[in-house]
Amino acid sequence: MTSRSFDDRLERIHWTPGVVPTHEVVDSVLGGRGLAQARSVGATLFGAILGILIGFGLKGMTLVGSPWGPDTGLIGMIGGGLSVSGLAVSVAMAGFAALRSRQHPWLMQFASMNLLMIVVLLLS
Repeated sequence: MTSRSFDDRLERIHWTPGVVPTHEVVDSVLGGRGLAQARSVGATLFGAILGILIGFGLKGMTLVGSPWGPDTGLIGMIGGGLSVSGLAVSVAMAGFAALRSRQHPWLMQFASMNLLMIVVLLLS
């Protein structure tokens, strides 16, 4: 009984041993993975670069002798303000990306790589 129902299923999908799967079968298997949900290298790379810049700015705020470090006046305030605001936007973006990761998977890749680079530079 079981072998007959299995044979019936094979006949319904027109399967023969050793035959390459048809385009319809391949498309039906891969149909759940559209190009919109594919991994985006661009978003990951952009998140890493932006995270490095923000992390470098935050790290430079504490180093004596850096152009935007302690006791550098207006330039230090501008550089430090940009770095801190970049950190605040990155944390807010990560929260938004966590909520919207199903609709925009590339945003989660960007935000997670961004925060990872900031943390790595701050801990080094």
